Amino acid sequence: MSFPIIDGHMHLATDSMAKKWARSEQEESIIRKRREHFKIPGYELYPLQKTAELWKAEFDKYNISKGVFLTYEPHNEDLLSFVKDSQFIGFTSVDPTIEHAPAMVEEDIKAGLKGLKLYPVNRGFSVSDKRCYPVYETAQTLGIPITLHFGVSIGYFSDLRYGNPIDLHPVARDFPDITFILAHFGCGFLRESLFLSYQCQNIYFDTSSSNRWIEYLPYEITLREVFKKCLKVLGPDRLIFGTDSNFFPRGYRYNIVEEQKLILDSLQVKEKEQAKIFGENMARLLNVRLD
Repeated sequence: MSFPIIDGHMHLATDSMAKKWARSEQEESIIRKRREHFKIPGYELYPLQKTAELWKAEFDKYNISKGVFLTYEPHNEDLLSFVKDSQFIGFTSVDPTIEHAPAMVEEDIKAGLKGLKLYPVNRGFSVSDKRCYPVYETAQTLGIPITLHFGVSIGYFSDLRYGNPIDLHPVARDFPDITFILAHFGCGFLRESLFLSYQCQNIYFDTSSSNRWIEYLPYEITLREVFKKCLKVLGPDRLIFGTDSNFFPRGYRYNIVEEQKLILDSLQVKEKEQAKIFGENMARLLNVRLD
């Protein structure tokens, strides 16, 4: 690459974090079956220090400038320690419907995190629920972006009733100063995500993961065609590159970098516009240096 890369969608997983997420034997059985269905490889979990060393080595190997690591919980102690390294950026997460959510967000941002990730499908809430508005007010005051996972999820206990990005429309309208980033191109709700991005200029997409949701659409479409349509509607200024890299031994998903670079080249996207997608847009949103 002739330009720096910021990966805008990654996940931190350590052994101590996994212990907090311990589930019942029945839940684990269900989740294993889901992982097999989606052909997700197994993983090894390590203490924080070793995990950080592994990610540093991967970033050096593939020349990744910085990575944004997302969490599923507020006050994630491992993440707060992890982001003391300037290569690693962290987003906190909360259930925005609970009373103390705004205070938790503010505390984590002041502790060094740079944004917020919301999981309406996994947590089972409507993003347009007025109980969420104090969190949006806090995010707007702090000047932080919000990444959201709509659409399909490998989580067995997810609820697709809350998966339509259209639900975000009144929120994006009421909070025009917040940048809302839809993960995985809306993860199956591409049509709705494009409608929303047309209505609201503060809607961005991230390009992360293998984007296997394409396989479950009732019509044939390729990732190249997804990029072509999104570039036409949003332009290169509102796309955020990501891989959804998350665990070892798989490590950094550089095959996604290669695939998406080939697609952009085939669409004759200029290098200065590719530089925006692969790093400059996220650097601008987070007000961080792009080395």
